[in-house]
Amino acid sequence: PDVKAIAALLERLDGILGGPTARMLPRLRQLARDVDRIVPYYDGHMIRVTFYSVAVGMNMKLPREDLLTLEVAALLHDFGKLGVEEATLDKEERLSDEEFAEIQHHAERGYHILSGFSQLSDVAGIIRDHHERFDGTGYPARKHGHDISLLSRIIAVADSYDAMTTSRPYRRRRTHAQAQDELIRQAGRQFDPEVVRHFVDEVGKRKLRTKQRAQRAARSREQFIEYMPMF
Repeated sequence: PDVKAIAALLERLDGILGGPTARMLPRLRQLARDVDRIVPYYDGHMIRVTFYSVAVGMNMKLPREDLLTLEVAALLHDFGKLGVEEATLDKEERLSDEEFAEIQHHAERGYHILSGFSQLSDVAGIIRDHHERFDGTGYPARKHGHDISLLSRIIAVADSYDAMTTSRPYRRRRTHAQAQDELIRQAGRQFDPEVVRHFVDEVGKRKLRTKQRAQRAARSREQFIEYMPMF
């Protein structure tokens, strides 16, 4: 997108922020959907990552405030990709070192953009670290293990699973079983083993459910109801 489009999104975000987090969520979800439509091949990515992240957080029995923070961070986790050239994101052949570095920089770019909003200071840090790896070989700061925020570690698993199970210009999608096997294989290396265990337990064993069943299962968790039918 051009600079004007990004500025318009930031203006919308500024208008959304303020007041209790739960009241902001419906408008943040719509903003995330709009970003999904702008970034190439992203149709639904930010919403799906949010769904997986919140499902894992619930399985881990995180406090409500942490779940709300997790949802906001997941909804905005790839906001920094708005600054990446579309030709780079769409490229089918191997990326150059410069192009790869540009994509890697999206986490820091998202941090710098969103940390300008006082209400998102914690969220911005979570977004900055969602490509750190549990073994310390990730980016941007090569953080290790539990030095990485738990919420960042959750988003890392959800983001990778959705990337693997979605077609990209440069590769075919993997099946659910293949993606789950890769998460398990990378537990302790790329991913927090405990988060992977909860992901497999909460997301991996579920099948697509009707909205009616999802609503019954989620009566006590109304702020997350729109994600539940995706199981």
